[in-house]
Amino acid sequence: MFHHARGHNITEKSDGSPVTLADQASEDIVLAGLKSIAPDIPIVAEEQAEAGFSPDIQGHSMYWLVDPLDGTKEFIKGTNDFTINIGLIENGTPVFGLVYLPATRDIYYGGEGIGAFLNHRPMVPSPYHRDEGLIIIGSGTHPDPDKGKRREAILKGHPIQKFTTRGSGLKFCLIADGTAHLYPRFVPTCEWDTCAAHAMLLQTGGDIIDYKSGQRLSYGKTFAAYRNGPLITGTKEVLDIILPLPQL
Repeated sequence: MFHHARGHNITEKSDGSPVTLADQASEDIVLAGLKSIAPDIPIVAEEQAEAGFSPDIQGHSMYWLVDPLDGTKEFIKGTNDFTINIGLIENGTPVFGLVYLPATRDIYYGGEGIGAFLNHRPMVPSPYHRDEGLIIIGSGTHPDPDKGKRREAILKGHPIQKFTTRGSGLKFCLIADGTAHLYPRFVPTCEWDTCAAHAMLLQTGGDIIDYKSGQRLSYGKTFAAYRNGPLITGTKEVLDIILPLPQL
């Protein structure tokens, strides 16, 4: 928030996405904290990964995935839709996640044996009523020129009540907390964008589906630099309706 209030020293990563001093400052704090409470668990963090310093997670059943500032473009624009994402993977499954919004001080967290919470209140997904229609959430920062056509193919004629846009990994959390039913995402993400919220979604019955395989999103894709392909995130009720996904 110090950097948010005082402007940004912006540079570009190898993929052309922006990075600020706040990204690195946040990562330094999160890494120090995780190492102090769990020194034996490896940490895959976005800025370290960009610099080529990711740990070898092969042979480790458990590791952290950290995005110290998700929604950097929103951060630069001065909006509140940026988050700190901390997720824990065990045997390929997200088992704990924490998503914090520094600007509003809202905190989402949850995992196996814990449940899922927003500001310490249990999260409950929104039921879908066909006569009312689906609430769809999408990204306003990463436009997909074909999203209208792709969304139409997925929904198979199901009515849409509302379509809204938000920034950062917050969009995944908004499925878990009942704000929306479905989040189609065709622009690539990385595992540290999805892991924390995925752990909470699993506790509310929701899920993140890899579009190409039609299966739950997998983790540990070191061969692809932790890159995710197209995704569909939704409540269990809505995913049951739209699966299997049509080929696009």
